[in-house]
Amino acid sequence: MDNLANDLKYCIAYSGVEVCSPLEWGEILSSKIDNIAVSGNICIGTKLSLYRFLLLRLLRLRALRLNNMVVVWGVIAGRDVLNCREIILVNLSDNDWLKLYARKLPRLLALPLSEPLRVLVFMFIGISGIFINLTSAQAIYALLAKYGYIASPIASTTGFETSVLWNFILHEKITFKGTGLEKHLKGVLTRLVKYHLASIGSWITQVTMATLLPLLLRTPFWLAQLVGIILGFAVNFILGYIYTWSMHRVKRVW
Repeated sequence: MDNLANDLKYCIAYSGVEVCSPLEWGEILSSKIDNIAVSGNICIGTKLSLYRFLLLRLLRLRALRLNNMVVVWGVIAGRDVLNCREIILVNLSDNDWLKLYARKLPRLLALPLSEPLRVLVFMFIGISGIFINLTSAQAIYALLAKYGYIASPIASTTGFETSVLWNFILHEKITFKGTGLEKHLKGVLTRLVKYHLASIGSWITQVTMATLLPLLLRTPFWLAQLVGIILGFAVNFILGYIYTWSMHRVKRVW
């Protein structure tokens, strides 16, 4: 790390003393200092999960001290951070981490990195949608198989649409609850349209695989549909997560 004098780039006056932090942590310091009884030789820090610890190191975010899964990022100005009498630990919200990561990364990337639990929920719901997709697609295919080649694209599209609606409802109610989404009908319908647009690539992939693989490779319909789902999953994740539900947070100015 740089020496302490070079690291302390952001300072604010509070309770008659000056509290400082590296520049990256400045806005976080401003939002957390009101909850801290600042007196004597204290440092301010946060206990890290392994995930947060690794990201802090990978992004090379400056800190006053980083050891034992605790990052020290604030100190009374002029004090020796290595000899703090006490380290006051404060919790950082996902939004705090977003502000921090956005110092080093584009917000489109910083946002999902700042909220790993939400990303896991998003992916889990997406995986559940795979089973909804396959089940409904296979059921429709079984009904239409006697009509020849048109069965595959129709069944594939039905499976796709069923999973899109399933995923959309769960993301609205669970994944992105509490993120400031507009709740009126127009806002919901706008997101539904955006989610369909974000999923077009996935739909094309699914229908193509479900139609061509059985013809060319004699692949069972359900397996061809699964291949299409997997190929379209990554793009669908990126566009769905950011474009449909999170663009208002990416654009938010703080």
